[in-house]
Amino acid sequence: MLKGILTIIAATSMLIAAGCSEQKLVSADTLFINGVIYTADSEQSVVSSLAVKDDILLYVGDIETAEQFIGDETHIIDLKGKMIIPGLHDAHIHLAGIVETEACDLASQSFSLEALVPRLKKCISRLQLPPGEWLTVEQWAFSGGNKPSEKLTTIRKALDAVSTEHPIVLLGNDGHHGAVNSHALKLATNRAGNMVGINKETLKQDFSAFRELVGVDTSGEPDGMINEDARKLVNVPNLWGYPDIDLVIYQKIAQRLASSGITSTMEASLNEKDIDLFAKWAKQSPLTYRMTAAFFADFEDYRPSLDQPIDVDRLVSELKAIQERHKDVKNLKIDTAKIFVDGVAEGNPYASPPSLPNSASLTDYLQPLFEVDPDTEQLRVTRYVDTDSAACAELGDQSTHTTAVLSATDFYKAYGFAPAQCKKFNGVYEREESFVRDYTLALYDEGINVHSHAIGDRAVRLALDSFAQAKKESPESKAKVSMAHAQLIHPDDISRIANLNVYMAFTYSWIEPFVEYQMMVSPFTDPILSESDLFDPSGYVYQNSYPAGSVLKAGGVLVAGSDAPVESRDPRPMLNIEKAVTRKNEITGGVYNQSEAVSVRDILDAYTINGAEMLGQKHLTGSLEIGKKADFVVLSQDLLKLEAEGESDRISDTQVLSTWFDGQQIYSADDANKEGAI
Repeated sequence: MLKGILTIIAATSMLIAAGCSEQKLVSADTLFINGVIYTADSEQSVVSSLAVKDDILLYVGDIETAEQFIGDETHIIDLKGKMIIPGLHDAHIHLAGIVETEACDLASQSFSLEALVPRLKKCISRLQLPPGEWLTVEQWAFSGGNKPSEKLTTIRKALDAVSTEHPIVLLGNDGHHGAVNSHALKLATNRAGNMVGINKETLKQDFSAFRELVGVDTSGEPDGMINEDARKLVNVPNLWGYPDIDLVIYQKIAQRLASSGITSTMEASLNEKDIDLFAKWAKQSPLTYRMTAAFFADFEDYRPSLDQPIDVDRLVSELKAIQERHKDVKNLKIDTAKIFVDGVAEGNPYASPPSLPNSASLTDYLQPLFEVDPDTEQLRVTRYVDTDSAACAELGDQSTHTTAVLSATDFYKAYGFAPAQCKKFNGVYEREESFVRDYTLALYDEGINVHSHAIGDRAVRLALDSFAQAKKESPESKAKVSMAHAQLIHPDDISRIANLNVYMAFTYSWIEPFVEYQMMVSPFTDPILSESDLFDPSGYVYQNSYPAGSVLKAGGVLVAGSDAPVESRDPRPMLNIEKAVTRKNEITGGVYNQSEAVSVRDILDAYTINGAEMLGQKHLTGSLEIGKKADFVVLSQDLLKLEAEGESDRISDTQVLSTWFDGQQIYSADDANKEGAI
């Protein structure tokens, strides 16, 4: 059936006048034969040949019919069984962060606090930083290593050991976590602009709104951890560590994408300045990928005064002005806005008391107590604080006492846990709930796509509620809604994702179960008293983390977003594809909820045709069908064969051999190996 349809289309639509009474088929510029070509069409078809003319797919089908498109100058490439897939669509990526710079970069490697000190001292020496100048440290692995020692009990002490003359900030490789030394803490300014520093007293007064985002020790003093917007309090010079986008960075971004087989992207959060820069360079050096920019601003700059709501109308107006300014830049669309609904799901087990996650949860977080096993050097939970205990109840009544009460230190000595661990807390939203709703509604009404970052199950629900209200109030809008990450989704919300046509941009490599990482997440939601508890099928986190399979079965649409440089500057599409299929840790052999795995075809669709649909370019890209743009990738391995033979854990070994964009080869592994390119 497929062969016949393709032959008819090719024969009837590609006839041209030959200057005489006869007509002939257009000759292909390039013809690929003897391959495994996954088309990502509606039938998830596989064919063997593909022909390109200029920037368009001239033919997709079998070799017998393909021979009709061979002309005197047709370049024939024998794939010899290699695979071709449509160009990949990374629907959530931060482009400026995917290339290395000369900054102090920890490259997401894990360091103990003792090992961290000499590494950062070398950075100060190499960069020749004068006293008083910031040391900004990029790609800090907040979720790996960071083991304290008897001497360096907190990250603050470790950074103080690096330098007391320089303010130091570690920028977590997730864009949400941070850590600073004492010098930096002293630089914090309050709303009045006075430099008062972050300490036990100012956390109660000037910075009370940020108390949940600042790590403290058992006495209540900051331990160096500052997350989310708390990082702004100390006036860090660069919140995310991304470089200014000059022409060199711009070109390196294109090279890295091409080497990864990525031909379409959504840059998940670009401010006005960076959009202008991308547009500037794109006019000078045309984009070799189809770029969608999701507008993101420092929303506090749009608050008329401290006691007034964020000006949503002004935000939308400025976005529309940016759209108008750059409407004619080839391969650049600015049709989306980004909303951070909440933060992140990791706590800090090494802190004393342990810092809680700040992602918005439907239930209160548990209050675990941790210790490091002296034999295995692994974290373990010793017990949980009963927040309804008599000790906690008495602490809650202290404000009415006329007699002296226990200090935080004495309380800890008496009960073995800190007063802060009596608190009930279920995370926070990044901004007011009303802003999330109002901004979503305003964008959708204007026909602007909405892309929401949501991690916790309560944040996912708020995003869905906002999408539902927007669709109800503006039923004629053609805007699309999408969600990134969705680390925890309550089962009741799975069907809503499908019903609301929400494009779900999971980062599938994060599914891989690492014990060290899971100890930062699971014990704060489920009672975890042993390593095996982390993988208990009845656990809420185990059941509902990245439920890609459930979303798919419910009729939802999966897309793929690497979120690079989070965890790695490399977008790693083959690793993401593998983990979507296996959900397996290759070192331990552990699998994290196999029922949520998806097939190779389904994850390829997420990266191709579904991504194209989300980005509003399904008519151009996303599948290998006649008349579409010739964007495709040649791979070293047949992913479908690996799956069929039970070798899906080898998918990440797959190499991108070449990448084609608009019918032109923009990357070749052979050339890259010769030139030492990215």
